[in-house]
Order: sequence, then C-alpha cells, then structure tokens
Amino acid sequence: MELKLYIVRHAHADFAETDEIRPLTDKGWNQVERLVSGFLDKELITPAVIWHSGLRRAAETAQGLKDGLALEDCRFAKKNGLAPYDDPAGIAVQIDNLTESAMVVGHNPHLTCLATLLLDNACDRIIFPKASILCLSRMKVGDQSTPWQVQWHLNHKHFR
Repeated sequence: MELKLYIVRHAHADFAETDEIRPLTDKGWNQVERLVSGFLDKELITPAVIWHSGLRRAAETAQGLKDGLALEDCRFAKKNGLAPYDDPAGIAVQIDNLTESAMVVGHNPHLTCLATLLLDNACDRIIFPKASILCLSRMKVGDQSTPWQVQWHLNHKHFR
C-alpha cells in the first residue's frame, strides 16, 4: 500500500503577546486559499488524518486546508512534538508507524529537521517557505516499508 505524508509549514502569521496565540494574517489566509485553489479537485492531497502543533497559526492553516479541500472524513488532532524547536525524532517514530496517509502541519526549523530525518539524511536540507507542502511517499506492507521519497514540493506562490 502506498502511503503519503504531507508536511506543511503554516501560513503567514501576525505578532501577538505570546508565540502560541499568533493568528494567521489576511496575507496568511490568502496563502491558504491559494493552496486550496491550486489543489482542489486534483486528488493530490488525500490524508486520512491531519496532525497540527498546538500553536494557533498551525491549527488555523490545518483547518483552512481541511475545510477548503473538503476533507470531511479526515481526522483532525493537535499533536505534541510539532513545535518549532521540538526534537523531530519522537514524531518521526510516530510517522513511521502510520498505516495511513497523513498531513503534518507545523513550523520551521522543526519541519526541515523532520524531513531530513525521514529522508535518511539523503538531502542537505529541504527549505520550507511559509504555506508550503512537501509530499513524501513510500510503500508499506505490514512491518516492512520502503524509504520515504520526495514526490513534490509546492508553495502558495505556484498558484498565483
């Protein structure tokens, strides 16, 4: 069975009293809308579950993608281990144990480290602009799986 992992960096956020409550700006919401319009009806994004960090800007980006792409049957959950400076090793283990396609919405520098870890350090660094999606895939049967490989990496600017 082919599994897909969509790694998403949140859209542009405003400043706030604390990092946890920074909301998306109008610019950020426009970035999400461009992603949605670019992917809508193309069946390129098909997660069974969406995980997002506990920070507001990631949750809003995740919810905007879920609603905009009409992913009604997709489970949606805040997940520990996705904050900007969390160690990516813990979430990488959880991702490796998945048996269904998933979307992870978070922050840099965490996402860059996570992608590098999942790709077995096969790349120098994957740069995540705001409102970007990296799609990885692999084959998995039971406990056996192929390594993750890059399918595509796009951001909101591709859909202007």
